Amino acid sequence: MIRTPTRCTLAAACALACATTCPGIASAQQPTDTPPAAETVELERVIATAQKRSESIMDVPMGISVIGESRLESINAGSLTDYAAYVPGFQVDSGGAPGITSIALRGMAPLGSGAIIGTYIDDSPINASGNKQRTGSYALDLLPYDVESVEILRGPQGTLYGASAMGGLLKYVTRAADPDHFEFRAGMDVNHVASAGDLGTGVRMAANVPLSEGRAGMRVSFARQATPGYVDEAGLGLDDTNDVEQLAARLAFTFNLSEAVQLRLQGLWQKVDADSVAEVGLDPATLRPERGLLDGSAALLQPYRNAIDFYSATLDWDLGWADVVSASSFVSTRLAVTQDASPSYGVAWPLFGASAGTAAFDLDLENRKFTQEIRLTSKTGDRLDWLVGAFYTDEDNDNAQSVLGWDGDGDALPFNPAAVIALPNTYEETAAFADVTWKLSPRFDVSGGARVARNTQWYNQLTTGALVGEADEVGDSNETVRTWKLASRWHLDPDAMLYARVATGYRAGGPNLALPGVPSMVASDTSRNYELGFKTQFWQRRAMLDVALFRIDWSGLQVGAVTDTGLNYLDNAGDARSEGAELSFLLQAAQGLTWGVNAAYTDSAIGDQVPAESGLTPGGRMPLTPRRSWSTTLDYDFDVTAGWRGKVGGGYRYTGDRTGLNGYPIEAYESVDLHAELSNMTWTWRLYVRNATDEQSYLSISEWPSALTGEVAQLRGVPLQPRTIGVSFDYRF
Repeated sequence: MIRTPTRCTLAAACALACATTCPGIASAQQPTDTPPAAETVELERVIATAQKRSESIMDVPMGISVIGESRLESINAGSLTDYAAYVPGFQVDSGGAPGITSIALRGMAPLGSGAIIGTYIDDSPINASGNKQRTGSYALDLLPYDVESVEILRGPQGTLYGASAMGGLLKYVTRAADPDHFEFRAGMDVNHVASAGDLGTGVRMAANVPLSEGRAGMRVSFARQATPGYVDEAGLGLDDTNDVEQLAARLAFTFNLSEAVQLRLQGLWQKVDADSVAEVGLDPATLRPERGLLDGSAALLQPYRNAIDFYSATLDWDLGWADVVSASSFVSTRLAVTQDASPSYGVAWPLFGASAGTAAFDLDLENRKFTQEIRLTSKTGDRLDWLVGAFYTDEDNDNAQSVLGWDGDGDALPFNPAAVIALPNTYEETAAFADVTWKLSPRFDVSGGARVARNTQWYNQLTTGALVGEADEVGDSNETVRTWKLASRWHLDPDAMLYARVATGYRAGGPNLALPGVPSMVASDTSRNYELGFKTQFWQRRAMLDVALFRIDWSGLQVGAVTDTGLNYLDNAGDARSEGAELSFLLQAAQGLTWGVNAAYTDSAIGDQVPAESGLTPGGRMPLTPRRSWSTTLDYDFDVTAGWRGKVGGGYRYTGDRTGLNGYPIEAYESVDLHAELSNMTWTWRLYVRNATDEQSYLSISEWPSALTGEVAQLRGVPLQPRTIGVSFDYRF
């Protein structure tokens, strides 16, 4: 692959409260005719599917967060960065548009090119499993409309979820079609982003239609969100260049084939279209803006397109003594992004007889992924719960990279400027897994799980052009990986649980360039997590507390290395560790009044044996990982008049200082978010403000080194979206 500059972006996000346990529990809304007596005030039960069973998150022996649909609606969430900062230890690195997204959990940052946080829609994995598709930098960022909840599972999830879940899991749970009830809802919103010349707009609708009462139902939804640009490119004479449009649609069916058999089908489609990414030019010496706080320095626009087509079929069969689940899916993901590479390559054109000018780096990725999982799950029993399953995936991918160039007069270069690389690649994996829980007493149980996976990979690297020459290299690999977990739970009483967990995970390796001095393949890197946690509800279930201590050991890091001719490859080098504590607290002190606190302390360190070209600092802190981060939320839900209810709330979030993947320091930032709502259960009006104080911070920094000298020629930072004020309304019946 061409050695391209690393984009390092770091999280920031806005949202109003994580409605769950481990980062919080959703507050219950009491009927309007219920008197506000103290005994009726309690937090509602939140269900998660983390262990591939539906159960209360207060019973799940691991760190897990669930953000519910009502919370996503209250904050008018449009992407991960609108709610990520309210989940303890969860960092989302935005590269300037939805989907240019890197995710870190508990200090596990996306080193190398493969993902370390798995991404699921319902029961199906979405991200490419190999390391040739840059999934560490481009993750699914779903427009969360018609989504029932978003689950974030912290720590390795290799036993039940396999490859790419060595740091945790991000899971979108969609709303199923209901054969019994008709529902229709529609809404729109208008917002203003400070420094933007245009208004942002959004429209959405969803309908659930019973096709045959009790037997078949259909659900359809559509959403469009347009965010105006707010970054100016003075060098190009353009204002507000980073406009973004998101489109999402979904069609789902539920068929109750019998009392024991249910079939769910769905198709989901999403497109993201950005005129250019949100980047600001920074001075390499001072890290301050070269021009203005929202002024770019690109010589070319940097458009970005991302599209996903997702289809799934899930069959549930109740055998009486156990349940069978068959989950099949096919996903096609297509991504095209142009980066202004002029600081790196435009300066090199005089070496080839042309004047210095501009350059564009084009990246086109496509992933076609089929998965099949089948599992048999026991009924919940007095002594033993068990689960066994098998998994298969077949992936066919394309990765095309090219550098285009123009001379100082803007004319196309008379030669093939700087290489075209094609990386067709395949990934095939078969796995078997099992999990068992032994209940030694009504209060104490132990569980264990194991997974064995075998993957086979192939790729072909084709290069041509002045910078890398002609090459046609083929690589392949195969690997068997085993993961396991042990856990125990001690229910001190019906509302308090102490748990301990040890779990492992992995990220698949893969073939390398078939060149002298380059290892034929990079092996999987692995993680092991030790976790001790305590979950409790108290004060007549008005309050919830969730605390966890953890340590993660990361071995055989997949890090970047470079050949003498400038081609990238991966190697295993060194190790790292991350340890810390997480806290979530939620209190409903009175009817409708809810206060929440989420906090994380993460002490991470990279081992001493990492190569210099990896960009990592031996002994330094893990990238994308603040040592301290915390948030607090306050919401008040109250009666206005008969039939109308109001809600006001706000959130404060703090993300500490950290470093990017390229080692540049990124300052701490804080932000305030507010919202208000008026609803009569049919009409809902909302006012929301994100980044109310108009905090001016940069969330990430990417570097562009000169191809001539190797010195950093330009830095670019992704700004926190300026203050956004919006109003929305929804109609539902």
